[in-house]
Amino acid sequence: MPLGRLQPIWCIPLVLTMFAIDYFSGPDPTFPVLYCLAVFAGAWYVGAAASMWMAAIAPVFRIILLATLWDHADTFSVFTTLLRAVFVALIALWIARFAEHERAVQRHVETLEGLLPICAFCKSIRNDDGKWEKLETYITDRSEAQFSHGFCPDCQRAHYPEFAPLTAAKD
Repeated sequence: MPLGRLQPIWCIPLVLTMFAIDYFSGPDPTFPVLYCLAVFAGAWYVGAAASMWMAAIAPVFRIILLATLWDHADTFSVFTTLLRAVFVALIALWIARFAEHERAVQRHVETLEGLLPICAFCKSIRNDDGKWEKLETYITDRSEAQFSHGFCPDCQRAHYPEFAPLTAAKD
């Protein structure tokens, strides 16, 4: 599945579709496949909270239908509906966690891989917009890396020879 994210508002059409399919399919389906697909899609694209909301509200709606319109609200039907909801919710949590892991891996790969056009003199990097920016800015904006500046011993000797004896003793 693609790794994109959607706003939670997109769960409303999924839930309404689930309700309509549940209503028109009647009390007989033993395992609501479309209900699972909607909850799992919510887990992948929106996140754990939305999928838990969807996994909880659909069984409540089904129990209301069982009790009011279908007159099948026996203990076994209610129990199996709730049991399915628990299992679907657990799988949805796993899918949401897996989706977050996939997004983190994708961010990591995008951050650390690829060719960087870098200036041979000033070490600036050309970004995606074609503008040149400092190496430190480019890497800081795209990774977790932070920079601390100092001088290597060779540069210190070349640019600050008056301090060279201090570092020569430390080398």
